[in-house]
Amino acid sequence: MAIFARIVPTRAGCVMIVETLTSFLDATSLGWASLLGLAAIIFVGLPHGAFDGAVAMALGWAGKPWMMLAFIMGYVTMAALVVIFWLAFPDLALLAFLGISLVHFGLGDAIGGTATEQAIQTIAHGGMVIVGISLFHKAEVDIIYSYLTGGDTTIIWVCVEQAPFVIGLALCIYLAMAIARPALRPRLFEIACLGFIFYMLPPLAGFAFYFCMVHTPRHLFRIWRQLSRQNFSPRSMLIMAAGFSCASWLAGGIALWMSPPSMSADAHLLRVVFIGLAALTVPHMILVDGLFRRHHAPIQGTTDTMPITDIPFKSDSGQDNKPQDNKPQGHNNA
Repeated sequence: MAIFARIVPTRAGCVMIVETLTSFLDATSLGWASLLGLAAIIFVGLPHGAFDGAVAMALGWAGKPWMMLAFIMGYVTMAALVVIFWLAFPDLALLAFLGISLVHFGLGDAIGGTATEQAIQTIAHGGMVIVGISLFHKAEVDIIYSYLTGGDTTIIWVCVEQAPFVIGLALCIYLAMAIARPALRPRLFEIACLGFIFYMLPPLAGFAFYFCMVHTPRHLFRIWRQLSRQNFSPRSMLIMAAGFSCASWLAGGIALWMSPPSMSADAHLLRVVFIGLAALTVPHMILVDGLFRRHHAPIQGTTDTMPITDIPFKSDSGQDNKPQDNKPQGHNNA
């Protein structure tokens, strides 16, 4: 635990972050709803990835201090490479970020089924978040995308505007699946509700609602329940999460403090938040959607509400999952 205690920022560091944020709030032209959304993304949504340290423990990387240190160094290195890649190829980086975010959000919202059913759910859920928000508020989102790419967004919109055809087809198939499988109906209804919310709220506020009120709680519930079953100490998980969160906030505060004079406050604030989010999403997705799901098959493609039956189903790993006689038969793992 000493490793994580040392990365919590000092009081002076926290004061620097607060002062920097205050100066940006004075200079920004973003509306209050967008600012509240950004604050929620930073202080509520971002910490859900801070439990990646606990996930690393579950994967056996905390047996010795050097193993956890190697995990942290690898995580930070991968995040740094994402930032470097973004600065060198912003258009390609933004497209990649939108694509992996669609998959990551979709996987988090999908429930059990065959590989094809998982893919349909992933496209529908993730597509509503990424493409839905983009097209519902194209003018506002275009400004955000231009800040993130530093210029022309034509290639971004060429790709985004083709996506509704695929997402629409996925939703039609999803509807047919939900007619046959009642367990899918609540999640399909969720897509409709989120679509309405995304349409009504400004884009940053709409994304923050999903990120903080849907994605983060769902992710934390799955991770927390799985790790608790492996007898991991809640105190240890919270200490690690606090350490990673504070380190991320400190890095963001430093990036804001280093704002170039030629860049507007809005542009720099949004670049720090979303490029930083992209940098953390790549290792987070590899860890959670790749390694952790593979090592903890019961989490994959299930839902908190779908009851276990005696009928086997296929998870997204392609393996049959059947209820065991020595396990409770109440509810699936999320």
